[in-house]
Amino acid sequence: MNKKLIIKSLAIALVCTGLSCSKFEFLKNEQPEAIDAGTNLRGMTLSDFLKIDHSTDLTNLNLYAEVIKKAGLADLLNQPDDYTVLFLTNQAVTNMVGSLGYANLNDVPATVLRNIVSDQIFKGRLRSFDLKIGETKKIETINGSFIYYTRTANSTNEYVLTANNSTDLTSPPATIRSQNLEFKNGVAHVTDQFTFYKLRDAVPDAPSGSVGAQTDIINVTKDVFIQNGTANRTKNFNNATAIEMKNSNGKDVSVDRMGLFQFPLTTPTFGNKIGLAKINFYVFFTGLASSLTAYAGADTNFDETTVTWLTAPTYDRISLANISLAAGQTGWQTMDVTSLVSQLYGSNKTFLNILMNHNNDNFVRIYPREFNGGIYKAYLSISSPPATILTFGNATPLSVVAKDGFAKLTTTQLKMNGADDKNISYIINKIPTNGYLVKYGIPLPVNASFSQADLVAGSIKYLHSGTGNTDEIIVEAKDNNGGYYNTPIKITVNIQ
Repeated sequence: MNKKLIIKSLAIALVCTGLSCSKFEFLKNEQPEAIDAGTNLRGMTLSDFLKIDHSTDLTNLNLYAEVIKKAGLADLLNQPDDYTVLFLTNQAVTNMVGSLGYANLNDVPATVLRNIVSDQIFKGRLRSFDLKIGETKKIETINGSFIYYTRTANSTNEYVLTANNSTDLTSPPATIRSQNLEFKNGVAHVTDQFTFYKLRDAVPDAPSGSVGAQTDIINVTKDVFIQNGTANRTKNFNNATAIEMKNSNGKDVSVDRMGLFQFPLTTPTFGNKIGLAKINFYVFFTGLASSLTAYAGADTNFDETTVTWLTAPTYDRISLANISLAAGQTGWQTMDVTSLVSQLYGSNKTFLNILMNHNNDNFVRIYPREFNGGIYKAYLSISSPPATILTFGNATPLSVVAKDGFAKLTTTQLKMNGADDKNISYIINKIPTNGYLVKYGIPLPVNASFSQADLVAGSIKYLHSGTGNTDEIIVEAKDNNGGYYNTPIKITVNIQ
């Protein structure tokens, strides 16, 4: 069978699988066969398939083929070893590029692509029918990270497969639209959603002892919830009684709701250096125990009386902050957004957009600014920095083996004392010039931050761009009270 017919058959299979065409529906209580997409893909390697021009077929995988080529992974996927690979459709690749902080795929450095995509590939074959209903497997990737695969069931399909649908993570899960595509040297699962390995951030303790001498309060000026689903995604849900959040985790997007908030960024009365910036809001209903997560919204203005799911500002899929809520919990809650607010002030932005959701199919509700005369309205608190409680630990060079192309930054190279790891953060003053500092694969810009707990968890990496044999990173250390260590800290990078 020629390659054009193979691709045509596969495209039909991908489309039909995504639309639940009867030809590819999995029968209940039976083990499904791996999808051959109408032809024998077992005669092709994963790389062979991706080298074919997909720009004019219906697979929507032409951008992913470019990603693999640019990332230098084509040879790996041509090896005889078995691999399981998460194929990203054009939509998922576009989301990935935006999450990495770039406008176009051509702008993303090869080393950044290789690092993030390698976290979606692991050795061995895993098919949906290798899992029991309700079973999740955590598997080490070729990059030394992890990916989670979960099989669930619904009323029409006992083989619903998702990637990274785990309470361990705050990255968005990905529903597999086409599964068990068997190749000569592995298995592919296809998704329209970008997902990556990102553990839940360690939440710092509330400030203790000294806090900033001055705190500015900035009230929310726009707050609303938006709802997904064919019948709701074009509707506006602005009201004076509740901001609702709900997350079906892909089971029924028509019920998904997110909170949307905007805070103006007025000039701080105490100068440019911010010790702490926190959003404060009142939760008046929590159904099930939940992890509530905030995301940075795009620098796009909106009208709260007309905004919809489709017109709302886009948001960074990397969580900004998260808190845990017990079932039935109510009251004032806070989230630390110091890093983002510092970045926005540094870029002369005039407002902060926040989108918020949680991790289960039940309601969390927040009071909007209009409720009961505004006594429960959300606000942004910005404080000046107090004296720090931190003392210096160590700052030693980071060694990178050139052929590996990356190294983890840990407390061996960077460490402060005086507080728990989760209460020590580092604000980036200078990014590398011959590489990239990433957190869970996402490049960190100037004024971004990471915690000492992140260093312990191994989530911070230096990625070498391939040029130069030295580099440096400069950070400021800060405690959970907002106090800064008195001098910046330089980490030298040696590429060997």
